Amino acid sequence: MLMDIIVSLGIIVLLSTIALPYLKKYQPNLKLNGVARDLTTDLRYAQQLTVTEQKIHQVVFDLNNNQYQILKIDTATTTIKTVILDPEINIKEITGLTDNKVIFNYYGSVSSPGQIILSNINNLTATINIKPSGYIQLE
Repeated sequence: MLMDIIVSLGIIVLLSTIALPYLKKYQPNLKLNGVARDLTTDLRYAQQLTVTEQKIHQVVFDLNNNQYQILKIDTATTTIKTVILDPEINIKEITGLTDNKVIFNYYGSVSSPGQIILSNINNLTATINIKPSGYIQLE
């Protein structure tokens, strides 16, 4: 009985020793996918707020500080949400967007379409496409 427990523990330790390096290598890829999904959700949230409140909302990207904000533009600008990205994830490139902003109009479309490319420490990328109609697609 004791020998069975020792053998079982030995097998668990051996499998853990083999699996941990692979899990640590794959973790940044999981983080990238999670951050990309969260950003896509936040873009859609800003779009929905614009349509329902009939107030312009925008998502502003700060490449230097690796963060973005959702802002409500009214008589005074209000910060709805600020997101600081995980240190292992960065905004690699933004194309097509004026001043690194996604600005939604009352119909849910955007002032300028573009693309946001995120990358992780393994140089894996995730791309978010923003169409003129306001359609937001995660690749």
